[in-house]
Amino acid sequence: MRIRDKVKKPQRPVVAYEILPPREKDGTLNSYAETISSLLSQTHIDAVNIPEVHDEIGRGDRPVTNQKRGEPREFGMLLQDIVGIEAIINRVVVHEPYEEQMRWIEETNTTYEIENMIIVGGESSKVDYPGPTVNEMLQSIAKRSNSNGGDIFCGGIAIPSRKDESKNLIRKSEHGSEFFTTQVLYDAENIIKMIKNYQSRCNELDTFPRRILLSFAPVSSQKNIEFLKWLGVEIPDDTERYLKGRPGSMTDRSLDVAVEVLNEILDFITVNNLKVPVGLNVEHIMSYNFQSSVEMLQELARIYREFCIKTQQYS
Repeated sequence: MRIRDKVKKPQRPVVAYEILPPREKDGTLNSYAETISSLLSQTHIDAVNIPEVHDEIGRGDRPVTNQKRGEPREFGMLLQDIVGIEAIINRVVVHEPYEEQMRWIEETNTTYEIENMIIVGGESSKVDYPGPTVNEMLQSIAKRSNSNGGDIFCGGIAIPSRKDESKNLIRKSEHGSEFFTTQVLYDAENIIKMIKNYQSRCNELDTFPRRILLSFAPVSSQKNIEFLKWLGVEIPDDTERYLKGRPGSMTDRSLDVAVEVLNEILDFITVNNLKVPVGLNVEHIMSYNFQSSVEMLQELARIYREFCIKTQQYS
């Protein structure tokens, strides 16, 4: 079953693993595919989610040196061909003009045989970017590409801390987004509020909520925390103090935080009988956190799959 079919079946679990393409100095894309093969030998995932990171001026100095990496769609095609797992390619669409973006999107679909894409916007609505907005791109993919033989399954990004984010999810869905991935979560309050408001708006509009993949990642150092904050991830002060509690324990503590946050979200959905389908997206942030991320994926997936088996609201 294709990932798009799983995403559209609310009762079915959907688990993705997010990984950047390898740095060029680390060798070929082929050798890096072995990492994913290792992952698949340890646990089950439905897709590999491949992000695209841009250095935005508004973020300030990058705390981790940016390295030139392989192209996400080349890496995605390789994983699909060699490893046999579907890729989801993230594309930041605001940095090049509309026609260039459409050409890239259509080429990725036809030449690279990538069907699944997450359409990403800019860092700030106050910046005058040269490219289209997320909703403009989503609408164009639906009307210009998919209506003329294209086969692109689109998703978007959900930022729980953003004001009125539930309204943004509705608008993106109306323009063609079929699912969402969140920023990395280290607190349940904002995501619970967003899911609750999203459910209410869907009820008012008599429309079905799209699936939201909840994102988690281990951290093992202060540098990891600084990088996540640079990306816009919100880590509450109390949580950060807990993570830095004592030397050598940050990775274990980040797993504790992730388990607690996931359980809070799933419990809230159950108690309030919400219909918003959720999924799981685990990433490693830094390559040296790979094994820690696999262990996090295994534990969170176990909790999440048990929830999917027991829950009644999606049936």
